[in-house]
Amino acid sequence: MNNKAMIYRPTIEYNYRNKKDKNKEETISFKEWVKEFITDSVIFLFGILVFVLSVAIAYNTYLLIKLKVEKVSLLKENQALKREYQFLTSREVVLEKAKTLGFYLPQKEDILGLE
Repeated sequence: MNNKAMIYRPTIEYNYRNKKDKNKEETISFKEWVKEFITDSVIFLFGILVFVLSVAIAYNTYLLIKLKVEKVSLLKENQALKREYQFLTSREVVLEKAKTLGFYLPQKEDILGLE
């Protein structure tokens, strides 16, 4: 080591493995294996559930934004159609079209009174 001091820093984890235990397989009881399997399965299914829910929420958010954009465009189209309707039914436009078609304004004598 050439006269150098080794500094050991303590850590939170400490793994001790006996050299004699390397060849021996650790045996666990069936009950512990079932508990571990169920725990791992629940964690796995929970992860899948979180993934599915996040995808569903993202898709619904996409649909909501799409509908909001469509609503805005339909509102703008509705306003444009209202303006066009008001223009086409205005007094000046109706009188102009009536003149071109040969119509005239009703006179007092043209009104019939039905009794």
